[in-house]
Amino acid sequence: MQTWHIPPALIPERSTPDGPVTTHQLRRTVIGYLTLVATGTAIARCAANGRAANLGVGLIAPGAGYLGAGKPVRFLASVVGFATSLVMWLGSGNVMAPVTVWLATALGALRHDVRRPLAKVMVPLTALATVCGGIALRRSAFQKAVKRRTARNEFLQTLGATNCVPITRSEKRESTPPVPELSTEQLELVRFALERALQPVSEFKGYDKIEQFQLSSIRYQVAVNGYGLTAVQYAHTPAFHGYLSLAQRNTIAKWQERICWAFWSKESMWGHLRYNPDPIPRDDIMVSGWLGNQIAGYVAATRDQCYSEPGSISFRHPRGMRYDYDLHSLTEVLARNFAAAKYGLFPCEPNWIYALCNGFGILPLPIHDHLYGTSYVERIMPSFRRGFENEFLSADGRTIGIRSKWTGFSIPAMTSILSDASVIWQIYPVMPDIARRQWEILKREMLTLRDDGRLDVKMSGWDRIDTGNYRRSGVSALLWVQAAATELGDADIAAAAGARIADEGQAVTEGGVRRLANGSTQANLAWVMSNCGRANAHYDRVNYGIPDAWARGPILDVAEYPHVLVARAVTDGEALDLVLRPGDRGGRRRLGFTRLRPGVTYAVRGGVEDQIVAAADGTASAHVDLEGRLEVRLMPTPN
Repeated sequence: MQTWHIPPALIPERSTPDGPVTTHQLRRTVIGYLTLVATGTAIARCAANGRAANLGVGLIAPGAGYLGAGKPVRFLASVVGFATSLVMWLGSGNVMAPVTVWLATALGALRHDVRRPLAKVMVPLTALATVCGGIALRRSAFQKAVKRRTARNEFLQTLGATNCVPITRSEKRESTPPVPELSTEQLELVRFALERALQPVSEFKGYDKIEQFQLSSIRYQVAVNGYGLTAVQYAHTPAFHGYLSLAQRNTIAKWQERICWAFWSKESMWGHLRYNPDPIPRDDIMVSGWLGNQIAGYVAATRDQCYSEPGSISFRHPRGMRYDYDLHSLTEVLARNFAAAKYGLFPCEPNWIYALCNGFGILPLPIHDHLYGTSYVERIMPSFRRGFENEFLSADGRTIGIRSKWTGFSIPAMTSILSDASVIWQIYPVMPDIARRQWEILKREMLTLRDDGRLDVKMSGWDRIDTGNYRRSGVSALLWVQAAATELGDADIAAAAGARIADEGQAVTEGGVRRLANGSTQANLAWVMSNCGRANAHYDRVNYGIPDAWARGPILDVAEYPHVLVARAVTDGEALDLVLRPGDRGGRRRLGFTRLRPGVTYAVRGGVEDQIVAAADGTASAHVDLEGRLEVRLMPTPN
């Protein structure tokens, strides 16, 4: 199936601003708040001018009881405190923070006499006016969104868009995918990722250490490190394992270091109100989904079965507890959480559901299906697709970046190009028609490719933050634009986005390593993934993995880093073709090969030796004089 010929889907029509689950949760939230307003009003009325009136008013809005007590400074302090608690709730799932602040300020006002009785009237009226105003604004916004949806669907129909849901089929690839060569600049980018991944597992030199709850966390940097290296291996060097595969296994091992998962026991305490250090079973797609995708992607690119062994993933608590998993059990946990999710997508922190995290978390399911013959996609994808279309798509067709599981609320600033483009890349393998729709809308309305080749991007909100260090920068959004454009075959936009990333991020090359001087470690690692792909590589890896010829043919398994950089490595099942470059001043280097036919003589073109003979275990070695770009071909000789 040639995915780039799949027409985009139309934006689904609905008669309400949100899907049925979100609408139900929002109504419940509004009814619950109005009940609280009524309760607070009744307490204030019954208390007359007694101190309990401040308690009643304080139940209506955080700190409002201090208005009745004539304490405006304390009211403002309460508002600031409540805003801070909301940030804590968003950032770490701490649902107790806003509840505690709200109740504490209400009880605090109970200690003061009533000095402003008018607050008993004005605060409830203001609350009602706010709710009514919000509903009116929401209806008005929906009407405008319907007009935008109509206009966008008319445009999509010119591209052949339909409401037809493509049938997911288990089919073999029609042809062997292309394997392009990495450029010198791309190899320099890859070195940034390798130098972090090849250090001892327990060390995190070169990673940003800011906090361990949100997007700057070490775990996300480790994950993106692995994603980038897997993308390089699959698209450019599928017949090279060696230090490239070792680097990916190291990033998976780093996930099991305490710094990457210690946060969960705290989030479980203040989000689920129970102590549970195990970061896998419930919610927390931040670990199960991101790590599951990293492992599944690596296995799809190499067919390395080491993560099929029970206990091959082990989270070891300092107090002696041990939580063991493997690729199979991780995938089953993901499927179970998806199946139980009424939104179709499930939370990261307790309560908060991110489209971006779920985009990673859904990918291990199709990979597991094509590797092991399971049927996760058949079981889970219908509800995932329905949930995405109904609950995580705005009425006019934009991706909703985040939603509260309990209240139904979203955060408008996270409906952004960053959210749109990242999810486009993620879901392309599993919902290519929806990804195409989202890309066509994004490209038409928010991206402008000038005649001089420069790219203009209409950024807003989240787009102007480097998610790896929270500094002001458009690099994170541009990285995902480049990744999506590359995957969907828009080479001109991908190149223009790459140029703008290099410019805005102040790209420099030092010691053979290229990096963004004005970018976080996470941004630099993401640049490897976005800048070193090819059209449909992500789709192919998720849905097909490597062809049988790549799985059985010779591979380069020993090369010394950084002296030997592999720009291309591919096998047709019999021969092995390599393109190598020196990572330093050059010299004679040894190469080790495996998966050769035992006892067979192989001709070596481009090597010091003309021929080598495979040992009984299918291994052999040869040498090369590596001074610049070098093509090497290893092929069996006729008997």
